[in-house]
Amino acid sequence: MILKVLTFGAIALLLLLRLARTRVGSRLLGVPQRVLGIVFLSALVLAGVLAVVFEQWVLLVVVAILLIASGVEELRARGRGARSPRSTR
Repeated sequence: MILKVLTFGAIALLLLLRLARTRVGSRLLGVPQRVLGIVFLSALVLAGVLAVVFEQWVLLVVVAILLIASGVEELRARGRGARSPRSTR
């Protein structure tokens, strides 16, 4: 029973960290977005490892979804940054 409560608490914490990674959350907390990103990814890895150890498959699925979403978000950000406006000569 207590493991289920901890699992749902971990899911809620991960979702809150995901929301804190936004520009608004970063300003509200007064912490750079890069630091929040590192904290979020390390929390994801820790939660994933603990989910496997304690066989909490719901938590592992949530971690996988958040990890995939973060990866897609990062690829989109790098894709936008790599594109440079073409000169019209």
